[in-house]
This record gives sequence, C-alpha cells and structure tokens, in this order.
Amino acid sequence: MANDEQSLREIVAQLEAAWNKGDSVTWTSFFAEDADFVHILGGHFTGQVAIEAGHRTIFDTIYKGSTLKLEVEKIRFAGDTVAIVFTFSTLLVTQPGLPPKLNARPTLIAQRQNGQWKIVAFQNTLVTPEGAPAGQNPLVDRHPIKGQGQAAGH
Repeated sequence: MANDEQSLREIVAQLEAAWNKGDSVTWTSFFAEDADFVHILGGHFTGQVAIEAGHRTIFDTIYKGSTLKLEVEKIRFAGDTVAIVFTFSTLLVTQPGLPPKLNARPTLIAQRQNGQWKIVAFQNTLVTPEGAPAGQNPLVDRHPIKGQGQAAGH
C-alpha cells in the first residue's frame, strides 16, 4: 500500500503542475477515459474529452495565470483497486473582478487500471470561509456550519 499511496500522491502533484502550466491535456491524462468530473460550481463533465475541453476553457479565461496548490489530507483505500484521495486546494486567481483566493476540497476516486492508477471520479467542493460575509448567499447565511480549513475530527 505504501507504493500505491506514493503513486497517488504523485498524481496529485502532477495535477498541480499541469494546472500551473495551464496544460489541460496533461491535466486530463490522469483521468480514466470515462471519468466523471464535478466542478466547483456543480457542473458535471463525463469523459476525458469533456474534462479536457472544460479545463482548456477555464485555463484560457477566468483561471488564466492562476496558481493551484493541492495538499493531500488523507488517502483511504476501498480494497486493492480503489482509493479515495481527499485534498485541500488553494487557488490564487489573477483575473480582475474575481476573488483573489479560493479554497476547495477536491475528492478524487482512483482505480487501478492495467497496473496504473486513473481518476474515475473527481468532486470539487468550494470551501466557504468561516464568517462568510452576510447577504451574499442565503445558503451560506443560514447554514449552521461554515467551511473549515481542516476536516472535522482531526
């Protein structure tokens, strides 16, 4: 399992590097051909072609020049061929009019396919800051638990 954990950590590091280069092709190469990807606002892409096109679009527009930091918080194996990788991301955005910093919790589900790990599902959830400004989002205003920098229970 130690080698598997290291391989999964390397995938996360390579995803970070691909993002920081604005390289949607390399970013997508870590995904299974039929992978599912739910982005930070809830949009759902299915398959490498759609995932690559979506990332090419954001790398060329709202996230152009952005810098991503991905930190692995926990890896949970669900058998010999499936792993769930919990990460915390910090995205520094350079485009005017957007928040300069976004935090999210991407969760990757990876499956061993033909001897290598491939991401089969990716769910990205925006972290709302503690004490988020009132009046900007009714759900954030009324939800009793705000986003946190660390997983509860740690």
